[in-house]
Amino acid sequence: MKRYALLNTDFISKTHSVQDDGGNHLIDRVMELPGYEFFCHAQIVTELNRYNADTPIWLSEKIGAQKIKSYTDQEILESLSLVRGPLACATYTQMLKLACDAFSKDYFSEHYRALEEADYTVISREDYLKELERLDIEVGKKNNLGEIKSFVLLQVLSVMLGEQIYVFCSDDKNARNGATNFEDVRCISLVSVFSRLKEESNWTLADAEPYIESLIAFYQDHHQTTFRVMEASEVRRLQRIPCRQVLQEIFDGKFIELKNGMLRYKQ
Repeated sequence: MKRYALLNTDFISKTHSVQDDGGNHLIDRVMELPGYEFFCHAQIVTELNRYNADTPIWLSEKIGAQKIKSYTDQEILESLSLVRGPLACATYTQMLKLACDAFSKDYFSEHYRALEEADYTVISREDYLKELERLDIEVGKKNNLGEIKSFVLLQVLSVMLGEQIYVFCSDDKNARNGATNFEDVRCISLVSVFSRLKEESNWTLADAEPYIESLIAFYQDHHQTTFRVMEASEVRRLQRIPCRQVLQEIFDGKFIELKNGMLRYKQ
């Protein structure tokens, strides 16, 4: 069975930085998960350039080799035209508003009000794209634009494919909760991806150990020593567990993967 997966900026950046002693990146092991078809928005390439030089090169190579399908806004509108016809631009605006609302109820009105006021009976796709690009530039850096665009693409993929979409995202609560605002979406976090590798690529703890060491070192550099996981109870209580313990217990089969990418102890 084919699975359709959306990669976000933070997930790509962090899993590219996590590597074994031979310099093999965790993101490459993720790309080897059987049966997955990977997608991303072109805005992610732009944003990754702000992190470091290596990651955007890696992503560009994967896109060039057709291992990841990257969508620009123009390509999204072309896809929407196939199912929405002349309503493609209006549909994009609706999807953009839902994407913005996943972050903040004020985000759309602050940054994209001009699109709401456009006359969709006369505006051409070219003029719409120009206006969208102008507004995107005004949004600026560090305003979650990559995540917003990813959430637009998420909706488009859902419409076009009619299947559940898997979102590979960071373990950031806002990113995970934002994605699960949309129907038929399942999140896979930087932590729960080890559960996927165990179940779908038959990884053992020994296979994972070099990447676990690298990931723990990454978090220590950012002054994080625990992960939040859910207790084995009906009450949705979170507890902080040492990073290494959580990652090892994944391979002991102690967790259930939740739709939002969180892990919950089995009862």
